[in-house]
Amino acid sequence: MNKSITKKIARYEKQYKLIEKAIVDVIFVVDMETMTFSYISPSIEKIIGYGTNEMVRIPINDCVMPHSYRKAMEYLAEGYRKYRLGKNIKRTAQLELIHKDGSRFWVEITAKFFKGETDEIQLFGVMRNISSQRAIEQERNELLQRLEASLGQQKVLQAENEMLRGLLPICSGCKKIRDEDGKWWQVEEYVSMHSEADFSHTICPPCKKRIYPEID
Repeated sequence: MNKSITKKIARYEKQYKLIEKAIVDVIFVVDMETMTFSYISPSIEKIIGYGTNEMVRIPINDCVMPHSYRKAMEYLAEGYRKYRLGKNIKRTAQLELIHKDGSRFWVEITAKFFKGETDEIQLFGVMRNISSQRAIEQERNELLQRLEASLGQQKVLQAENEMLRGLLPICSGCKKIRDEDGKWWQVEEYVSMHSEADFSHTICPPCKKRIYPEID
């Protein structure tokens, strides 16, 4: 081969590898028959801890959490079925992976099927780490839940306050309270039904002297 052509090829290969290493997202190709990576870009090591040579030897289910692996298999089965029908739709999924050090993290994968040089079906995809975004989203959801709980409690307190501020028909003799249906209730029962208040019984000093005069 001409030396100048050889040099050009070497230069292009070097430039390609520099570009490949600079890409933050992971580009990969999965062999659907063996369910292993036939290609994966060097940026995978920054995400999962394994190098490219390790990843092409590792079964995919070894580095994916079981619940995410089941989800991925469902997506693949549905995508493959549509691909066979001539509908090659790009799919996106969020999966939880297992780092080489045992820790867990989340990625977003966008992928679609294609035919290889020998007509074998392969999956081409792009993967990116979204753990930070997931953490922010989870924190936001928890904050919204606390806010909703706080607003709910505020509404309960407001309703209780309105109930207690209203005019309550109370018997001057037995002190029972009459509700809007005309039914009479003990004070404790009425307040318990219309609020979250609980009662504990004790005795005040005047009643103590009247009921238990023998006790000082």
